[in-house]
Amino acid sequence: MTEPRPKRSRLSRRQFLTKSALLGTALGLPALATAARGAAGATTRNGQIIAAVSERALTLDPGDHYSISATSVLRHIFDPLIDVTNTSKFVPALAESWEAVTPTTWRFTLRRGVTFHDGSPFNSDSVAYTLSRVRDNTRLIKSFVYQDLGAIEKDGPYAVKVATKHPFGSLPSHLTMLGMLPPSAAGREETFFQHPIGTGPFQFAGWTRGERVDLSANPNYWKTGVPKVEKVIFRFVPELSTRAAGLRAGEFHVIDRLPPDMVQTLRGSPGVKAVSVLGIEVQQWLFQMAKDPDKNTLLRKAISLGIDRNTIVKEFMLGFARAAVCPVPPGLVGYVDLGVKPYDPDRAKALLRQAGYNGEPLDFVLMKDLYPKQLEIAQAVQSMLTGIGVKVSLKNIEIATAREMRAAGNYDMFYSGWAHLPHDPDWYFGQWFTQAGAAKLSRYNNPKVEQLVVDARSPDPKIRQQRYEDLERILWTEEEPTIWPFYSRAIYGVRDTLRNYEARGDYYVLLSEVGVS
Repeated sequence: MTEPRPKRSRLSRRQFLTKSALLGTALGLPALATAARGAAGATTRNGQIIAAVSERALTLDPGDHYSISATSVLRHIFDPLIDVTNTSKFVPALAESWEAVTPTTWRFTLRRGVTFHDGSPFNSDSVAYTLSRVRDNTRLIKSFVYQDLGAIEKDGPYAVKVATKHPFGSLPSHLTMLGMLPPSAAGREETFFQHPIGTGPFQFAGWTRGERVDLSANPNYWKTGVPKVEKVIFRFVPELSTRAAGLRAGEFHVIDRLPPDMVQTLRGSPGVKAVSVLGIEVQQWLFQMAKDPDKNTLLRKAISLGIDRNTIVKEFMLGFARAAVCPVPPGLVGYVDLGVKPYDPDRAKALLRQAGYNGEPLDFVLMKDLYPKQLEIAQAVQSMLTGIGVKVSLKNIEIATAREMRAAGNYDMFYSGWAHLPHDPDWYFGQWFTQAGAAKLSRYNNPKVEQLVVDARSPDPKIRQQRYEDLERILWTEEEPTIWPFYSRAIYGVRDTLRNYEARGDYYVLLSEVGVS
C-alpha cells in the first residue's frame, strides 16, 4: 500500500477557479461556514448505555484500522476536524471552516477553547502532529490514504495549511475518519494507545482488547449539552444470537448488523424495536486476481452470469437490500445505473467452456458471522454455481484468520462488504483498485483504472462523477474483478428506553447525543 503513485495532471488557474466554485457547491458550502455551538442549556446526564457490536475492535489507534466497530468506539474518544451527517453532508467539528486556497493547498481554521481529556489545549500543533503521523508512518493502515499530503504548516495557533502533491478534492471526506491526537503522544504511541486521550465526548475508562471498551462522560466537552449519559460501554459480540438475546434481556441497549429475518421477531419482543436505513454499503465478493483460475476473465464472467442476484435479495434479504447497479451506493458521487447483472446459466456454461475451466474447486472464504445471512447466501451461490459446473468450497472462518488468508492471497473468492465510511468512493477505489492498495487484497492491477482513480480526485464534482463512471464501466462490464450483488440496509435492534437514537447508513453506532430512561 505504499508504492509510488502515478503522475497526475496539473490544473491551470482558470480550471482551478472553476473547480473551486464547483467544490463549494459539492460541499454544500460548509467550508465557508462557521459552526455554532451545540444545543444551549445545562448538561444533565443520567445512566449508561451498553452497545453490542458485531466486530471486535482490536486497536484504539484511529489511524490504524478500517473497522466499523473500532470507528464507532473511537468517534466517542476522538473528534475529527470535519464531521459527516447521516445524509452525507460535511459539517464542522474541530475545524470551524476549511477552504481550498489553491488547487493543492487547503486551509483549516480550528475551533478555539477545546481541550484534550488531560486538559492540554487542542490547537494547530495537534493537527500538524496527527496529519504528519498518518502520512509518514506507512505502517498505519490509513497511511495509504494520506500519501498525497505534502507540507503541513501551522498558520498561527488556530489554523493549519496543508499542501498536497496533487489535487485532493476528497480530503475533507477522508478527514471525517481521522481523530485528532495530542502532540504529547509523539514518540510513545504504543503506550498512548493503551490509554488514549482525545477531545471527544467520552473519556477512555478501560478496555479488554477485543471484548469491551468502557467510556465515561467528558465533563468539559466543547459541544454544549453533550454527552447525555454518564457512561457508555461497547461490547464486541460477533455471535448474532448472543447480541439478540442480550437485547431482549435488557443487557444491551442497541445492537447492530441484524439480519432481515430477525426484524419481525424483535418487533414482537416487549421493549425492543428494529430500525433500519438505506446503507452506504455494497456487498462485494472479490476474486484473487493474481491467481489461477480466478484471473481468467471469462471464468469470472461465467460465475457472474451464474448468480441470481434478485433471488438472493428476495429470498435471503427479504427486501432489506437492493440489487446493485454499480459499485457505488446511491447518494454518493460516482453512483450510476449500469443495470443489474443478468442471471443466465446457459451463457454461463458456454463461457465456462471458452474459459477452459477444468473443474478445480474454488475456495469461497467468509468472515464468520460478520454480514447478515452471509452463510446462507454463500450456500445458495454455491448451489447456483454447481448448477453451471463450477465447484465451490465454502470456508467460514473467524474474522481475523480470514483476513490473514486474504492478505496471503489464499482464496479464490472472498465474501466481504464495503461501507463507504468517508461518504465518498475515493478511499474505496484507491484501496481496492490501485496496485498499491490492492496488493494484499484482490491483487487488482490495471493502470488505466488507476489513472481514472487519480483523475477522479479533481475538486470538480462533474469531473469526479464522469471519471468514476468511466472506471466503473471498465470494472462492471469489461473485467468483473468483483461480484457486487447488492446494496444493504443497515438494521439495528434498539431498546425503547433509548432517546434520540439515529440509525446510521454508515453503520456507525454513535451515542454521544443519545439519552436513556
